[in-house]
Amino acid sequence: MDDWRGETKDRLSKSTLYNNLKEKCESDPSGSLVLALIDDATYFAYQRTKTILRHMGEFTLHDGDHLFRVLHLMERLLSNNIQMLSTPELMLLILGAFFHDIGMAPDERDVLAWKRIWDEKPEFNNEREELEYKKFTKFANGRPSTLEKIEEYANNGNLTQAQLSRDYLITDYIRITHAVRAKEIIQEHWAGKIKYRDIDLTLEFAELCFSHNDDATSLLALDVNLLCSPEESACLPLIGVILRIADILDFDAKRTPSILFSHLFVRNPISISEWNKHRSIQAWTISDKLIQFQAKCEHPAIESAIHTFCSYINKELIECNHILSKIKPELNTIKREINFNLPLTVDKSKIQTKHNLSGKPIYNYKETQFSLSKTQVIDLLMGTKLYGNPEVALRELLQNSIDACKLRKAMEDSWNNPYNPEINIRYYKRDSDDILEIEDNGIGMDQYIIDKYYSKIGSSFYKSADFYDLRIQSNANFHPTSRFGIGILSCFMVADSFEVETRKLYEQHSSSDPLNIVIEGQESIFWIREGIRKFPGTITKLTLRKSNNPWERMKEADFIDSVKRVLPNPPFKVNIQSGSESESIDETSFSLVTAESLRDYSWGEHENVKQYNVDLNLPEKGISGTAIIAILEDKNVPVEEIQLTKKNIDIEGESHDLTKSIQILENEIMQISTSISIDDDGKIETSNSHGVIARSKSRISLHGIDIPTNLFPEPWRLLTNQAKIAWPFPLLLVIDINGKGDLDLNSARNQILSGDKWKEFETALATLVCSGLKQQIDPNTWDILKDILLSKSAENSNFRIGLEAV
Repeated sequence: MDDWRGETKDRLSKSTLYNNLKEKCESDPSGSLVLALIDDATYFAYQRTKTILRHMGEFTLHDGDHLFRVLHLMERLLSNNIQMLSTPELMLLILGAFFHDIGMAPDERDVLAWKRIWDEKPEFNNEREELEYKKFTKFANGRPSTLEKIEEYANNGNLTQAQLSRDYLITDYIRITHAVRAKEIIQEHWAGKIKYRDIDLTLEFAELCFSHNDDATSLLALDVNLLCSPEESACLPLIGVILRIADILDFDAKRTPSILFSHLFVRNPISISEWNKHRSIQAWTISDKLIQFQAKCEHPAIESAIHTFCSYINKELIECNHILSKIKPELNTIKREINFNLPLTVDKSKIQTKHNLSGKPIYNYKETQFSLSKTQVIDLLMGTKLYGNPEVALRELLQNSIDACKLRKAMEDSWNNPYNPEINIRYYKRDSDDILEIEDNGIGMDQYIIDKYYSKIGSSFYKSADFYDLRIQSNANFHPTSRFGIGILSCFMVADSFEVETRKLYEQHSSSDPLNIVIEGQESIFWIREGIRKFPGTITKLTLRKSNNPWERMKEADFIDSVKRVLPNPPFKVNIQSGSESESIDETSFSLVTAESLRDYSWGEHENVKQYNVDLNLPEKGISGTAIIAILEDKNVPVEEIQLTKKNIDIEGESHDLTKSIQILENEIMQISTSISIDDDGKIETSNSHGVIARSKSRISLHGIDIPTNLFPEPWRLLTNQAKIAWPFPLLLVIDINGKGDLDLNSARNQILSGDKWKEFETALATLVCSGLKQQIDPNTWDILKDILLSKSAENSNFRIGLEAV
């Protein structure tokens, strides 16, 4: 065809929907305008979708062929009902087929703005670029693990993998936001142009395009009988149902199952392009009575993905049939009767494994995956492998409450609302049961949070995009202590059942309905009912077992002390009540927990040991606490060793050296003595004895929560990847990492892991301690001490960097 729009006009002429529209337009006063609109709009959309491959090379189904396939699938689904559709319905269906995925083809200027997230100093030419940059930055920040992986690739020199990961992040953003972008493109280029007679349908058309990627039930909010002229109307939910089903029946790649992505970087990868190629040769039967796919699969990932897709389509069919039943009374009127139905399920009987020439399948496909025995896994996790001390149930619940309050504080501050976070801990008897109760006035939970995170072991809200979106919206600047999504398991260490009352904060004056949840037994049966809580927040009540209750024999004051041990540096007010005893602690309480509290008999006065008290305060690194450092001195001069006595003794013609010395070693000062003894055979032996003058001890907490670990472990106790301090002097150390500071912990939160965060922390701590020492001694003495410390810390680069910074 010579016409420059021949690409679309020639193919449209073969469309049943288009030919029915064309026929109706012959007798319609505005028919020529409708056909001109179809001509212009379809060509625009067809050309624009050609650019999808520029940034979404793996999503090859979203080219112009996809648009015509969706149009063809609409016709197969509608069958004989096409003739019963009105002119505006036919017009919107055709336009919907062409525009529903137009958001997959973003403006090139926007993509360039997104890529500036990896520029050190991004610059923008206009407000639009800056706005797009901010929107993509918000999206990317909600996926911190992806950004960390990209940075790791780049730092290791794997630039190809770093670029590939960046491209996939942009692809994911385009895919997730494409429906919103479709509305924006329609508004920018077609505002006021999608018209039937004098009725502007641009807004309704944009909502239809958006709805195909929204929840199906959203279609019920659209007009069932939109009047477009005295004799013509349009049923928008019907158009929406046909559009979304036709779209997914083309095995829409924007819904490609995660199982395929999981094979992208394994030893034998199955790429999305291979999946698209394989998919394109499948035979299928689609009508209003039967949906059947036929496939002979060459890889179990492909076969599993097709079954997953069919299950997804089944879910859509159920929802869309429900919508059709709702709108049917208004759809069928005196003027017309549309007998449109959808099959209830997909026929999967012809999805098979490919056979070789001998007639045997090339692999055995079974829908077999790893599954977990919940009771046994919980028993394993509750043992020494994860949680060794049942007191951790209190610790885990406390950190959940602290994080919830911090997040709400950030939200309330962003609205300029007064808010005082507070936690109440109660231990009391109810009938014959002991009850442990933790209540907070934090952000709370709704059914979505419960379903997606609270009830799913290993799925942490504080590692999710939902949290990072809230964090960005509210400018929340804190590191959550709840990270692994397994803390709720610890409750089963001390209780067989517990009850939760919760209500989630949404906006300034909006919150969810209150919920009451009872979780009974390790089989985790959730009994959810309407709650009574009036304000946002959560209260958890554990009904403690008669056995394995760590607080059962405690006096009331002892329980309060145990809570204070778990929470040495609360970020806000925490009220503790046990029977008739009560006490409140807050952010000032940590000042009472000093290094002096770690002092024992070995840290007494000694004429050759000088002790220095150092306050540790470095807010920008999130470090606060105190330390006591012991330095070996001889006549007020730092030394490595002091020889107290040395005597040579001659016994039966043999010479023996008797010595007594004091030495400064790694994390300790020792007195070493040589002595003489006689064994049972009368032989003379010499031996060394060691006496501790000062040995390092620590108490450390992260964001206020105690970490039950030793920063100075014996070598034989050191676990794999466990962080430790090995400094050339002993110290008593009480410290809390808070604010912007952070450390990596194991799942049980009883071990600090080595890594970049530990390196940054230890270096900053060494700088603080050494700076505090330098300020208390004269320059000449400092020079002597510094030389000693440098010579004895050759293997500890973190300490040396901190020392040299001073």
